[in-house]
Amino acid sequence: MPDDFFADISDGKTPPTYRFFNGKEWVVSTSGKITAVHSPIDASIVGHLQVVTTAEIDAVMETAKAAQPAWEAIPLNQRVKIMHLAADWTAHFADYLIALLMREIGKTTDEAKGEIMRTVDLTDYFADEAQSLRGETLDSDNFPGFEKGRIALVERVAYGVVVAISPFNYPVNLSASKIVPALLMGNSVVFKPPTQGAISGLHLTKIFQKAGVPAGVLSCVTGGGGEIGDYLVSHPKADLITFTGSSDTGRAIAVAGGMKPLVFECGGNNPAVVFPDADMSLTVREIIKGGFSYAGQRCTAIKYVLGTSGVLESLLQEVLLQMKTLVHMGDPRSPETKLVGPVISEQAALHIEEVIQEAVGDGATIATGGKRTASYIEPTILTNVKPTMKIVGTEVFGPVISFMSVNSMDEAATIINGSHFGLQASVFTKDEGTGIVFARQLNVGTVQINGSPQRGPDHFPFLGVKRSGLGVQGVRYSLEAMSRLKPIVLNKPA
Repeated sequence: MPDDFFADISDGKTPPTYRFFNGKEWVVSTSGKITAVHSPIDASIVGHLQVVTTAEIDAVMETAKAAQPAWEAIPLNQRVKIMHLAADWTAHFADYLIALLMREIGKTTDEAKGEIMRTVDLTDYFADEAQSLRGETLDSDNFPGFEKGRIALVERVAYGVVVAISPFNYPVNLSASKIVPALLMGNSVVFKPPTQGAISGLHLTKIFQKAGVPAGVLSCVTGGGGEIGDYLVSHPKADLITFTGSSDTGRAIAVAGGMKPLVFECGGNNPAVVFPDADMSLTVREIIKGGFSYAGQRCTAIKYVLGTSGVLESLLQEVLLQMKTLVHMGDPRSPETKLVGPVISEQAALHIEEVIQEAVGDGATIATGGKRTASYIEPTILTNVKPTMKIVGTEVFGPVISFMSVNSMDEAATIINGSHFGLQASVFTKDEGTGIVFARQLNVGTVQINGSPQRGPDHFPFLGVKRSGLGVQGVRYSLEAMSRLKPIVLNKPA
């Protein structure tokens, strides 16, 4: 344990049992229940988590509600300093956190390092950007029929208590992307990390505590989503819910949360459209990276490729050839492993295997891959895939790319727009004008021209339409989403 910095979050045994943070101290749940976190690499136990009770959640929410006004009253520059210090601590313990990420969720060294260092940069950028947010004043005579004299002072204020629910695939970065803007805007935060990824989330919570976030302002509760998630999002003291996860879970949270404001990043079944004039070398690299990095367990992963038959035939041969050097499945701790380690659990791998076999039963052909060993799924490419197949309408959270032939680009647009997902799409063409015209036809959050779908750069707007999300994220946009406008109107005396 580095410098005993994280000593109080667990009992220090092997494997450790972790405590949860009730906003004031690290404690053991009165439930007496714990749940194990198994490494996807070898199924070994990384640690045990507390399963908190609803009564403990009530207490945490009460603490968060009580602490929030004083936190919002602290000058912004002081909140900014705390976030910068949190970024510094994250960088200081980067090697430790990288090793933890690799073991807990099966990322390769490069992927884990990328997540930690991106979190450092993101936290600092959030802190800097928060200082540039401005309110405004409006005069009544700008609107027809009103005389000068009424003035609206429009400022940004906190919502109150933000419930932040993060996913397993980026348990540090996508947790910080919720926690940091919420805290900067004066909210208190009740953080629910994923079970697989919670150990990393607990360490992140400790970093914020050590950086100076006051008692009660940030807490971290652990336990299964079905056990505590529903209770959290429907809690009367929750004022906003920010969530990253599946579309089905997002829909359930929206129902349970009632009329609470929501900021969601949900499923993305992202297509890549390849025009006949595309730079083949670039397209191949981006499709391989976009489809197989972190074993395809990203909401921004490429899931299907559309093009005319001649284009797809040439593309497929080149993809299969380049996969021999660009992709190597194996233990993510090995320097030989490239892009594809294990998926998050053997149960997840079994599900992916079933989806592949179902597609084959529907008429698809396995061009490469398709086999499973424990939590490892070979990087898989399916051909002869039809738009009506279930695999096209399902987000397969694994290293699987479907190739679909179309007769025209209009048909490709129709297929994409017919999906109930709408996160991102990629368009590959040397003619950027053609790419822009085609992009405007697509009903998705973002269109990438000559690049694979991705969340960053983090100051760009990031959003999904349809079942892929609610609200807009990205540094300035997240800060705005975690606050609300409050006009105070000065009326001219009679």
